[in-house]
Amino acid sequence: MSKKFRFTQTAIKELPNAAAGKRDDYRDEATPGLYLRVTAKGVKTYAVLARKKGGALERITIGSADKLTPVNARESAKKIIADLAVGLSHAAPARAKRGETKFSELLADYLGNTTMKPRSLAAYQWLNTKHVDAAIGSRKLSEVSVENIRALHREVSKTTPTTANRCVSMVKAAFNWAAKEGTFTGSNPAAHVKKNTETSRTRYLQPAELSIFFQSLEESEEPSKSFFMLCLLTGARRSNVLAMKWADIGLADSIWRIPAADAKAGEEMNIPLVPEAVTLLKVLKAAIGETSPWVFPAESQTGHYQEPKRAWATLRRRSGLTDLRIHDLRRTMGSWLVRTGANTAINAKALGHKSMQAAAIYQRIADVDPVRDAMERATSAFLEGTK
Repeated sequence: MSKKFRFTQTAIKELPNAAAGKRDDYRDEATPGLYLRVTAKGVKTYAVLARKKGGALERITIGSADKLTPVNARESAKKIIADLAVGLSHAAPARAKRGETKFSELLADYLGNTTMKPRSLAAYQWLNTKHVDAAIGSRKLSEVSVENIRALHREVSKTTPTTANRCVSMVKAAFNWAAKEGTFTGSNPAAHVKKNTETSRTRYLQPAELSIFFQSLEESEEPSKSFFMLCLLTGARRSNVLAMKWADIGLADSIWRIPAADAKAGEEMNIPLVPEAVTLLKVLKAAIGETSPWVFPAESQTGHYQEPKRAWATLRRRSGLTDLRIHDLRRTMGSWLVRTGANTAINAKALGHKSMQAAAIYQRIADVDPVRDAMERATSAFLEGTK
């Protein structure tokens, strides 16, 4: 049976710890239904024990005696007891919350049912492992607040502002998905978090840099040398060049057909192969023969070449172009297309951009010949840097 006395801060502070493996309960003389539980480690917690009108006896935790005074505890207890007296349960919401989904569980369901590309999926998984899970992964969905997401964004922004934006986007997407699935009905906590301003990267190989780049590239080893050259000559995304298949390459008609399943925009791409690219591919074909379906085979989990980060770092150091990225080779083709007279629609089609729909409406291009002409002019222009 629990002991009874009038709760005061002094009296509560002097209460002894419960015996090992036990818990001691004390009742407040001033407020019927208000209890104090003391554990073997000395943790003291206020709670209400009262019966709901027409229902069962409920025990509702109020809070720690370290943070609440007896006066605060009595005020909270009276409100809870008044609710119970008219049939309002406090235990049911607490039970529902205990069984509520955690954000880590939601994200696992979202990523497990998404149709995003493998590369995007891997990026989201990395963001979660690196930043998001430690911040909000263990929280119930109702406990993930706007301030939690802002705190996450602020912390990641200290080192990588763009990555911080991606974290917010992922959290927002996960909550939106849960809302559509009917597993979350609250307000999306990431919806109104202000992101960092991002400036579009405009780096590409300038005329004065072409000679030194090609000279450094010539000193690179295979297969990285051919990989970098094809990234430049096709203007394709590096993920597509890495996974380039012989079955998709038409050396006779000089076209690389990237299936819709492998294209970022989700539509089949026909990339004209300039003469320099065809020559390079023929050399690679002769060297590889029929031993692999990949243009760049490798002993890897995928069976093809993986991004040569070390080789790229060596090339940058050798050339002095330390701020150059592999993706800038794709941007180089796009920039030189413009420099040599290609219009927006041609540029969009050459590089497989889906965001140029408005231009495509007014200037739909049915075949690859105009694109080929533009790419060959661009290639001839930037290859002048080798002379």
